[in-house]
Amino acid sequence: MNLAVAALLVVAAPAWAQTSLGTAAGFGILAGSAVTNSGASVIGGNLGVSPGTAVTGFPPGVVTPPSTIHSADAVAAQAQVDLTTAYDALAATPTLVDLTGTDLGGLTLGPGVYGFSTSAQLTGTLTLDAQGNPDAVFIFKIGSTLTTATGSSVVVINGGSSCNVFWQVGSSATLGTTTTFAGNILALTSITLNTGASLSGRALARNGAVTLAGNAVSVCVPPGPILCPVITLTPTTLPNGAIGTPYSATVTASGGTAPYTYAVSLGSLPPPLALDSATGAITGTPTTVGTYSFAITATDANGCLATQLYSIVIAAAGCPPITLSPLVLPSGVVGIPYNQTVTASGGVAPYTYSLSGALPTGLSLNPATGAITGSPTANGSFSFVITATDANQCPGSQAYTMTISGIVSEGIPTLSAWGLVLLAVLTGVVSVHFLRGRA
Repeated sequence: MNLAVAALLVVAAPAWAQTSLGTAAGFGILAGSAVTNSGASVIGGNLGVSPGTAVTGFPPGVVTPPSTIHSADAVAAQAQVDLTTAYDALAATPTLVDLTGTDLGGLTLGPGVYGFSTSAQLTGTLTLDAQGNPDAVFIFKIGSTLTTATGSSVVVINGGSSCNVFWQVGSSATLGTTTTFAGNILALTSITLNTGASLSGRALARNGAVTLAGNAVSVCVPPGPILCPVITLTPTTLPNGAIGTPYSATVTASGGTAPYTYAVSLGSLPPPLALDSATGAITGTPTTVGTYSFAITATDANGCLATQLYSIVIAAAGCPPITLSPLVLPSGVVGIPYNQTVTASGGVAPYTYSLSGALPTGLSLNPATGAITGSPTANGSFSFVITATDANQCPGSQAYTMTISGIVSEGIPTLSAWGLVLLAVLTGVVSVHFLRGRA
């Protein structure tokens, strides 16, 4: 891991706004097609399946009273609806640290939102440091599979709770033999707990099966969450600057209860610029050329949060401001060709384009034209920065977040390309509410 990424991992971040699990919070195990058990599994919390009906292996498996089994009934059906809402909300949360290709074993991570464009692997121990905040939230967004090696573990320290750890998995999750795992696993397809694996949290599968083999699953019971409104930060992009020229821009929060406090929750501002915690004003005179990516979090009077990712380019003296368009990239759909071009203006052509962060899996950036092309292969929300450099080596950057909608093929008839597009449009109009507190 390079030093830049390592630095991001130790930045103290506040608790992130959580997604409510709704009625799914009452389930230790929830599956879409079936629940299968072998051995003396003990489940704390309800066990459910919907729309499937099959529950096998209970007994010898036990669901601890007063929790019970719900097979294709109204309770399980509503829990699946709430699970889908929570899954989509987590998928839409901007990734702040990209860990693609990094084994989670041996890492110590603070609160935040971590992303894998494809699979995630845990070999050894992952330590999640709540830094003394009992409401600290850890979100892991995984494009395809989550797998743990035998004897691996997830440990939450310094006042944290496994209730506030979320694993949004784009396909299936597999916990290796005797793994000790913490958090809520929300998988698009299936979840498998191999022999002796234990889970402090929930195993919630939207479409596939949950398979157990002599496991212990315990569900923590958090206090009732506080309903938070949707808080937004404006503007969504900040102007670039130049060495020796005074810089001034203001980030403003709305939608919650004033007064707000503002903080840089990830990365750093260009030196020596400073953020006023009371007004959101960013001021100072830049001294160092570079591209600076960071996140600003606004907290309202009730402790409700909103976070926005930004990028500021500081150019050498004499460089003109270079801007990129469009400011927002359209969403995509898994399996459907994507084609969008980012163009630069304000400098001297020709421009070259470079990428910081990761595009959605399956897409690539043409450094000569700025064209983003390919066919997405994994669903999720992907945050990255594109920088254009003109013929005089003057830079301009724009931060983007692109959402890729996943299409489930297992158990669902194949749709035409136009049908997939229509489905993506329809799902895009569902509003997502965030909750603060423990899930």
